[in-house]
Amino acid sequence: MKKWTMGILALLLSSFLAVPAAHAAAELKPTVLRFASAWPHPDNSMISTTHKMWMDEVTKRSGGKITFRTSWGAAMGKPAEYLGLVEKGLADVVGSNAHYTPGKLPLAQFEYVFPLGPKDPVTVIKAKRQVMEEFPEFARDFARFNAVSVMVAPGAMYQVLSKPPIKKLEDLSGKKVALIGRYFGRWFEPLGAVPVVAPGQERYTMLQTGVVEMDLMAIDLQYAFKLSEQAKNFVGVDALLGTFGDLWINKTTLGRFPPDVQKMMLDAGKEIELKAGEAILPEWSEKIMKFWKDQGVSFYTLTDAERAKWADMVADIPAEWAEEVKGQGYPGYEIVARFQELCEQHGYKWPRKWGAKK
Repeated sequence: MKKWTMGILALLLSSFLAVPAAHAAAELKPTVLRFASAWPHPDNSMISTTHKMWMDEVTKRSGGKITFRTSWGAAMGKPAEYLGLVEKGLADVVGSNAHYTPGKLPLAQFEYVFPLGPKDPVTVIKAKRQVMEEFPEFARDFARFNAVSVMVAPGAMYQVLSKPPIKKLEDLSGKKVALIGRYFGRWFEPLGAVPVVAPGQERYTMLQTGVVEMDLMAIDLQYAFKLSEQAKNFVGVDALLGTFGDLWINKTTLGRFPPDVQKMMLDAGKEIELKAGEAILPEWSEKIMKFWKDQGVSFYTLTDAERAKWADMVADIPAEWAEEVKGQGYPGYEIVARFQELCEQHGYKWPRKWGAKK
């Protein structure tokens, strides 16, 4: 009798808790949110596909009350302006990346300081999401720009496309490689490669004209820029898998919705970023590899031993980053240590330990 009573109480409680969500959705007034993205249209972008899934899911869960007016392909300004768009409310939601505004969100893309990190997108997503939830500094940084992080959507693995064939790690020596960012060049310098910083849109011509011989970029972007037409050798270095598909919502806009609707929107972001890692990214990666194979691209992949050898050659950049952000008042070393610990809990074995305190 006691078990039966407890079961009824649990059922009633769950029904009671479900009422506010249904009620809030029913009471919502039709709302059109302005969405602006620095990324291309979903037809040509894996990141945009993920962001569109979030919008579709929010519309579905709101009973069709929340819809979106979309603007893709940096139509509302240069990528560096998108944090400002969401801060000022010129767009309610933006698809962008913290790398476009260096210094403003110093923690947001912390996984990029780790050379040769996890290959599994789900590992990266789960570990990064937990770090963001454990350290309140992330949310405080976004709040300074009147924004809330909704999604950390994964991009594809950073790999090399090369004009000359690469058969071993040493073959990278002397080659000019196009890349971006503060850290990638320093990863390649110990190999004897010559880093050339350049935006993705210029890489095709640079390979075509011989300005560079290799390109390092996420494969979904290499595919979008058609770089395999100029570089017919794939080198699986597995340099990095990052969550560069940021989705941010204006904090004031989010606050206009009932608390349970706010939670619904944020929960949808967490669910879809995982779905992206579990299904969308593998599907896109498989499609790209098949396309390149059909194009006649040759493939070479570094062994785990070669990756470990490479990792030992690179400076302890995570420690440098930790020290840098520590000087700005952030728990840099704690973030570096926790991310590695969480990745290990999800089964990743790091090629070396990063983040030794100075």
